[in-house]
Amino acid sequence: MISGSFNFDQIKPVNSLMAIFSIGPYGIEHAYRVFKLVDKICDFEGLGLENRQVLKFVALFIDIGREGNQMDAHYGFKSYQKLRERNFLGKTRFNNERCRFLMQCQTISRDELENHLGKYQIDKREEAILLLKVLKDALSLDAFRFGNFCAADLELSCSRKLVLFASQFYRQNLNQDLILKEIEDWLGDSQ
Repeated sequence: MISGSFNFDQIKPVNSLMAIFSIGPYGIEHAYRVFKLVDKICDFEGLGLENRQVLKFVALFIDIGREGNQMDAHYGFKSYQKLRERNFLGKTRFNNERCRFLMQCQTISRDELENHLGKYQIDKREEAILLLKVLKDALSLDAFRFGNFCAADLELSCSRKLVLFASQFYRQNLNQDLILKEIEDWLGDSQ
């Protein structure tokens, strides 16, 4: 029995990776589904290993900057900052402008894209735009969990082939321990 006042917010997760993810709709299960959806879209698009790895990394961590369950147009900036503070970027190959661009520009509209792209030092602009479309589509496909999925939001025709998969994937019971193991293994292999 606990006597006196106790702050449960100060309890640290057993797994340090879990401390990065929020609890709720933007937690580790969401990150894992987007991670897997990105991989599937990369298969259809024929994207190479380096682009696939960048997308999978961003898919895992793009929502860690969300505060609560609120919609926030700047959560990508906060997510990137959190990764920098925890030295996640400096120890891996993901400390680059492509990752920063993908994390920080995921919420911008197509009309604003050219203005924002100029703020990043990216050599292959068309490739960066394709990567952003892959990421946005993976996030849109995971919108089944909110009941507001709209196929018109998908930017790549190949993503439409994944609608049924995404709806079924959302309904699966995901084992958090297995998710953590897969993510940790992937992070270890990708460094």
